[in-house]
Amino acid sequence: MMKSMPEIAGIDLSPILWSHGWIYLAPVENVENAEDNDTNIRFPLILQAGTIVTIVTVSIKPRGKGHIVEIDRRLSLRQQDNLHKILHHMLSLDFPLHEFQAICKLKKATTLLRLAKQGWGRMFRSPTLWEDAVKTLCTTNASWGYTQKMCRNLCDQLGATASSGLKTFPTPEKVIRYGERRLKEKVGMGYRNKSLVMLARRAVSGEVPWLLDFNKIPDASTAEKEIHSWHGFGTYATRHLLVLMGFHEYLPIDREVGTHLGIRKPGDIDSNLDSDHFEDWGKFRFTAYKLTRVAKQEN
Repeated sequence: MMKSMPEIAGIDLSPILWSHGWIYLAPVENVENAEDNDTNIRFPLILQAGTIVTIVTVSIKPRGKGHIVEIDRRLSLRQQDNLHKILHHMLSLDFPLHEFQAICKLKKATTLLRLAKQGWGRMFRSPTLWEDAVKTLCTTNASWGYTQKMCRNLCDQLGATASSGLKTFPTPEKVIRYGERRLKEKVGMGYRNKSLVMLARRAVSGEVPWLLDFNKIPDASTAEKEIHSWHGFGTYATRHLLVLMGFHEYLPIDREVGTHLGIRKPGDIDSNLDSDHFEDWGKFRFTAYKLTRVAKQEN
Protein backbone atom coordinates (compact mmCIF):
# COMPACT_ATOMS: atom_id res chain seq x y z
CA MET A 1 0.00 0.00 0.00
CA MET A 2 1.43 3.35 -1.06
CA LYS A 3 1.70 6.09 1.58
CA SER A 4 1.77 9.76 0.61
CA MET A 5 4.42 12.16 1.81
CA PRO A 6 4.32 15.98 1.65
CA GLU A 7 4.07 17.02 -1.99
CA ILE A 8 6.72 18.93 -3.91
CA ALA A 9 4.64 22.05 -4.53
CA GLY A 10 5.16 24.81 -7.07
CA ILE A 11 7.92 23.04 -9.02
CA ASP A 12 7.42 21.49 -12.44
CA LEU A 13 9.64 18.43 -12.22
CA SER A 14 9.38 17.54 -15.90
CA PRO A 15 12.39 19.69 -16.95
CA ILE A 16 14.43 18.10 -14.15
CA LEU A 17 13.44 14.54 -15.01
CA TRP A 18 14.13 15.09 -18.71
CA SER A 19 17.35 17.05 -18.11
CA HIS A 20 19.38 14.11 -19.43
CA GLY A 21 19.15 10.37 -19.90
CA TRP A 22 19.37 9.23 -16.27
CA ILE A 23 15.59 8.73 -16.23
CA TYR A 24 16.15 5.82 -18.62
CA LEU A 25 18.79 4.05 -16.51
CA ALA A 26 18.02 1.35 -13.94
CA PRO A 27 16.93 1.27 -11.24
CA VAL A 28 14.65 4.14 -12.30
CA GLU A 29 11.41 3.21 -14.06
CA ASN A 30 9.38 5.87 -15.84
CA VAL A 31 5.81 5.60 -17.04
CA GLU A 32 4.50 8.29 -19.35
CA ASN A 33 0.94 9.42 -18.73
CA ALA A 34 -0.66 9.42 -22.16
CA GLU A 35 -3.56 11.62 -21.02
CA ASP A 36 -1.59 14.71 -20.03
CA ASN A 37 1.92 13.90 -21.26
CA ASP A 38 3.25 13.90 -17.70
CA THR A 39 5.74 11.39 -16.39
CA ASN A 40 5.51 9.22 -13.31
CA ILE A 41 8.72 7.66 -12.05
CA ARG A 42 9.48 5.08 -9.41
CA PHE A 43 12.70 3.69 -8.02
CA PRO A 44 13.93 1.65 -5.05
CA LEU A 45 16.10 3.29 -2.39
CA ILE A 46 18.21 1.91 0.41
CA LEU A 47 17.58 4.03 3.51
CA GLN A 48 19.79 3.80 6.55
CA ALA A 49 18.96 5.23 9.97
CA GLY A 50 21.62 4.18 12.45
CA THR A 51 21.91 0.41 12.21
CA ILE A 52 18.48 0.01 10.58
CA VAL A 53 18.55 -0.51 6.81
CA THR A 54 15.28 -0.33 4.87
CA ILE A 55 14.55 -0.70 1.16
CA VAL A 56 11.69 1.52 0.06
CA THR A 57 10.14 2.10 -3.37
CA VAL A 58 9.52 5.77 -4.13
CA SER A 59 6.99 7.00 -6.69
CA ILE A 60 6.80 10.61 -7.89
CA LYS A 61 3.59 11.63 -9.63
CA PRO A 62 2.28 14.97 -10.94
CA ARG A 63 -0.42 16.72 -8.93
CA GLY A 64 -1.69 20.16 -9.90
CA LYS A 65 1.27 22.54 -10.18
CA GLY A 66 3.49 20.25 -8.16
CA HIS A 67 4.21 16.61 -7.57
CA ILE A 68 3.36 14.10 -4.88
CA VAL A 69 5.74 11.55 -3.42
CA GLU A 70 4.49 8.11 -2.45
CA ILE A 71 6.32 5.30 -0.65
CA ASP A 72 5.41 1.66 -0.24
CA ARG A 73 6.00 1.30 3.51
CA ARG A 74 5.80 3.16 6.77
CA LEU A 75 8.98 5.02 7.77
CA SER A 76 10.21 6.43 11.05
CA LEU A 77 10.59 10.20 11.36
CA ARG A 78 14.34 9.79 11.01
CA GLN A 79 13.94 7.74 7.84
CA GLN A 80 11.48 10.28 6.42
CA ASP A 81 13.96 13.07 7.07
CA ASN A 82 16.68 11.05 5.34
CA LEU A 83 14.38 10.43 2.36
CA HIS A 84 13.57 14.16 2.06
CA LYS A 85 17.28 15.00 1.94
CA ILE A 86 17.93 12.35 -0.72
CA LEU A 87 15.06 13.57 -2.92
CA HIS A 88 16.22 17.18 -2.49
CA HIS A 89 19.62 16.09 -3.81
CA MET A 90 18.25 13.92 -6.62
CA LEU A 91 16.11 16.78 -7.94
CA SER A 92 18.91 19.38 -7.55
CA LEU A 93 16.56 21.67 -5.65
CA ASP A 94 19.56 23.49 -4.17
CA PHE A 95 20.79 24.58 -7.62
CA PRO A 96 20.82 28.43 -7.76
CA LEU A 97 18.53 28.76 -10.76
CA HIS A 98 17.62 32.31 -9.73
CA GLU A 99 21.26 33.35 -10.19
CA PHE A 100 21.29 31.92 -13.69
CA GLN A 101 18.08 33.80 -14.49
CA ALA A 102 19.69 37.04 -13.33
CA ILE A 103 22.63 36.48 -15.68
CA CYS A 104 20.21 35.72 -18.53
CA LYS A 105 18.57 39.10 -17.93
CA LEU A 106 21.94 40.89 -18.01
CA LYS A 107 22.90 39.11 -21.22
CA LYS A 108 19.41 39.65 -22.67
CA ALA A 109 19.28 35.90 -23.33
CA THR A 110 15.49 35.88 -23.47
CA THR A 111 15.09 32.31 -24.72
CA LEU A 112 17.32 30.84 -22.02
CA LEU A 113 15.57 33.00 -19.40
CA ARG A 114 12.19 31.67 -20.50
CA LEU A 115 13.40 28.08 -20.25
CA ALA A 116 14.98 28.70 -16.84
CA LYS A 117 11.69 30.12 -15.56
CA GLN A 118 10.03 26.92 -16.74
CA GLY A 119 12.44 24.97 -14.56
CA TRP A 120 15.15 23.93 -17.02
CA GLY A 121 18.68 23.97 -15.61
CA ARG A 122 18.46 21.53 -12.72
CA MET A 123 19.73 17.97 -13.19
CA PHE A 124 18.11 14.69 -12.20
CA ARG A 125 20.72 12.81 -10.17
CA SER A 126 21.19 9.51 -8.39
CA PRO A 127 20.82 9.22 -4.61
CA THR A 128 24.61 8.84 -4.26
CA LEU A 129 27.64 10.04 -6.17
CA TRP A 130 28.76 6.40 -6.21
CA GLU A 131 25.78 5.57 -8.44
CA ASP A 132 26.33 8.65 -10.61
CA ALA A 133 30.02 7.75 -11.00
CA VAL A 134 29.24 4.17 -12.03
CA LYS A 135 26.63 5.33 -14.54
CA THR A 136 29.08 7.88 -15.92
CA LEU A 137 31.64 5.09 -16.32
CA CYS A 138 29.02 3.12 -18.24
CA THR A 139 28.64 5.99 -20.74
CA THR A 140 32.31 5.95 -21.74
CA ASN A 141 33.06 4.41 -25.14
CA ALA A 142 29.60 2.88 -25.28
CA SER A 143 26.39 3.36 -27.24
CA TRP A 144 23.39 4.54 -25.24
CA GLY A 145 21.78 1.14 -25.61
CA TYR A 146 24.87 -0.55 -24.20
CA THR A 147 24.94 1.93 -21.30
CA GLN A 148 21.34 1.03 -20.48
CA LYS A 149 22.13 -2.67 -20.68
CA MET A 150 25.09 -2.42 -18.29
CA CYS A 151 23.06 -0.49 -15.71
CA ARG A 152 20.16 -2.92 -15.98
CA ASN A 153 22.45 -5.93 -15.60
CA LEU A 154 24.15 -4.38 -12.56
CA CYS A 155 20.81 -3.94 -10.82
CA ASP A 156 19.34 -7.28 -11.87
CA GLN A 157 22.36 -9.32 -10.84
CA LEU A 158 23.82 -7.40 -7.91
CA GLY A 159 20.92 -5.34 -6.53
CA ALA A 160 18.75 -6.10 -3.51
CA THR A 161 15.07 -6.80 -4.16
CA ALA A 162 12.48 -4.32 -2.89
CA SER A 163 8.97 -5.43 -1.91
CA SER A 164 7.81 -3.88 -5.21
CA GLY A 165 10.02 -6.33 -7.08
CA LEU A 166 12.38 -3.60 -8.27
CA LYS A 167 16.12 -4.15 -7.83
CA THR A 168 18.25 -1.51 -6.13
CA PHE A 169 21.49 -0.17 -7.53
CA PRO A 170 24.32 -2.37 -6.18
CA THR A 171 26.38 -1.28 -3.22
CA PRO A 172 30.17 -1.02 -3.61
CA GLU A 173 30.56 -3.96 -1.22
CA LYS A 174 28.48 -6.16 -3.54
CA VAL A 175 30.53 -5.06 -6.55
CA ILE A 176 33.77 -6.03 -4.80
CA ARG A 177 32.41 -9.45 -3.82
CA TYR A 178 31.15 -10.07 -7.35
CA GLY A 179 34.64 -9.50 -8.76
CA GLU A 180 36.17 -8.33 -12.01
CA ARG A 181 35.73 -11.56 -13.95
CA ARG A 182 31.98 -11.86 -13.41
CA LEU A 183 31.49 -8.12 -13.99
CA LYS A 184 33.11 -8.54 -17.37
CA GLU A 185 31.50 -11.81 -18.39
CA LYS A 186 28.05 -11.76 -16.76
CA VAL A 187 27.26 -8.04 -16.45
CA GLY A 188 28.97 -7.06 -19.69
CA MET A 189 31.14 -4.30 -18.23
CA GLY A 190 34.01 -5.17 -20.58
CA TYR A 191 37.25 -3.34 -19.83
CA ARG A 192 35.35 -1.17 -17.30
CA ASN A 193 35.33 -4.06 -14.82
CA LYS A 194 38.69 -3.06 -13.36
CA SER A 195 37.71 0.61 -13.08
CA LEU A 196 34.46 -0.32 -11.35
CA VAL A 197 36.08 -2.53 -8.72
CA MET A 198 38.77 0.07 -8.02
CA LEU A 199 36.05 2.72 -7.59
CA ALA A 200 34.12 0.42 -5.24
CA ARG A 201 37.22 -0.07 -3.11
CA ARG A 202 37.67 3.70 -2.82
CA ALA A 203 34.08 4.03 -1.65
CA VAL A 204 34.34 1.21 0.90
CA SER A 205 37.68 2.41 2.26
CA GLY A 206 36.24 5.81 3.14
CA GLU A 207 39.10 7.67 1.42
CA VAL A 208 36.50 9.41 -0.76
CA PRO A 209 33.63 9.88 1.74
CA TRP A 210 31.51 11.94 -0.63
CA LEU A 211 30.99 8.95 -2.92
CA LEU A 212 28.42 7.70 -0.41
CA ASP A 213 27.57 10.96 1.36
CA PHE A 214 26.70 13.95 -0.84
CA ASN A 215 26.81 16.19 2.26
CA LYS A 216 30.60 15.88 2.18
CA ILE A 217 31.17 17.14 -1.37
CA PRO A 218 34.44 19.16 -1.51
CA ASP A 219 35.15 22.25 -3.61
CA ALA A 220 35.27 21.89 -7.40
CA SER A 221 39.05 21.92 -7.84
CA THR A 222 39.56 19.29 -5.13
CA ALA A 223 36.85 17.09 -6.62
CA GLU A 224 38.24 17.47 -10.15
CA LYS A 225 41.73 16.43 -9.09
CA GLU A 226 40.39 13.42 -7.19
CA ILE A 227 38.04 12.17 -9.92
CA HIS A 228 40.62 12.58 -12.68
CA SER A 229 42.94 10.27 -10.72
CA TRP A 230 40.44 7.42 -10.89
CA HIS A 231 41.09 4.56 -13.28
CA GLY A 232 38.87 4.93 -16.35
CA PHE A 233 37.90 8.56 -15.72
CA GLY A 234 39.33 10.79 -18.43
CA THR A 235 38.47 14.45 -19.03
CA TYR A 236 34.95 13.79 -20.30
CA ALA A 237 33.95 11.41 -17.47
CA THR A 238 35.50 13.71 -14.87
CA ARG A 239 33.60 16.75 -16.10
CA HIS A 240 30.38 14.80 -16.50
CA LEU A 241 30.47 13.75 -12.85
CA LEU A 242 31.41 17.28 -11.75
CA VAL A 243 28.30 18.62 -13.50
CA LEU A 244 26.18 16.05 -11.66
CA MET A 245 27.77 17.28 -8.43
CA GLY A 246 26.46 20.76 -9.23
CA PHE A 247 29.62 22.31 -10.70
CA HIS A 248 28.22 23.69 -13.96
CA GLU A 249 31.37 25.63 -14.82
CA TYR A 250 32.58 22.44 -16.49
CA LEU A 251 31.54 21.35 -19.98
CA PRO A 252 31.82 17.58 -20.54
CA ILE A 253 32.56 17.24 -24.24
CA ASP A 254 32.19 13.80 -25.75
CA ARG A 255 31.70 13.04 -29.44
CA GLU A 256 28.01 13.98 -29.40
CA VAL A 257 28.54 17.30 -27.61
CA GLY A 258 31.58 18.12 -29.72
CA THR A 259 29.64 17.49 -32.93
CA HIS A 260 26.81 19.67 -31.65
CA LEU A 261 29.26 22.49 -30.94
CA GLY A 262 30.90 22.10 -34.34
CA ILE A 263 34.35 21.43 -32.89
CA ARG A 264 34.46 17.77 -33.70
CA LYS A 265 33.20 15.86 -36.69
CA PRO A 266 32.63 12.10 -36.74
CA GLY A 267 35.93 10.37 -37.39
CA ASP A 268 38.05 13.43 -36.62
CA ILE A 269 39.94 12.08 -33.62
CA ASP A 270 42.41 14.98 -33.55
CA SER A 271 39.87 17.74 -32.89
CA ASN A 272 40.43 19.83 -29.79
CA LEU A 273 37.74 18.97 -27.25
CA ASP A 274 38.75 21.62 -24.71
CA SER A 275 37.14 24.57 -26.46
CA ASP A 276 36.13 27.96 -25.11
CA HIS A 277 32.42 27.54 -25.88
CA PHE A 278 30.13 29.23 -23.33
CA GLU A 279 33.07 30.25 -21.13
CA ASP A 280 31.60 33.73 -20.63
CA TRP A 281 28.79 32.12 -18.60
CA GLY A 282 31.21 31.32 -15.77
CA LYS A 283 29.83 28.87 -13.23
CA PHE A 284 26.76 28.38 -15.44
CA ARG A 285 28.70 27.29 -18.51
CA PHE A 286 27.01 23.89 -18.75
CA THR A 287 23.60 25.38 -17.90
CA ALA A 288 23.81 27.79 -20.83
CA TYR A 289 24.96 25.02 -23.17
CA LYS A 290 22.19 22.66 -22.07
CA LEU A 291 19.40 25.21 -22.38
CA THR A 292 20.70 26.24 -25.80
CA ARG A 293 20.27 22.62 -26.88
CA VAL A 294 16.77 22.52 -25.38
CA ALA A 295 15.87 25.67 -27.34
CA LYS A 296 17.13 24.12 -30.59
CA GLN A 297 15.12 20.97 -29.92
CA GLU A 298 12.01 23.11 -29.39
CA ASN A 299 12.54 24.64 -32.81
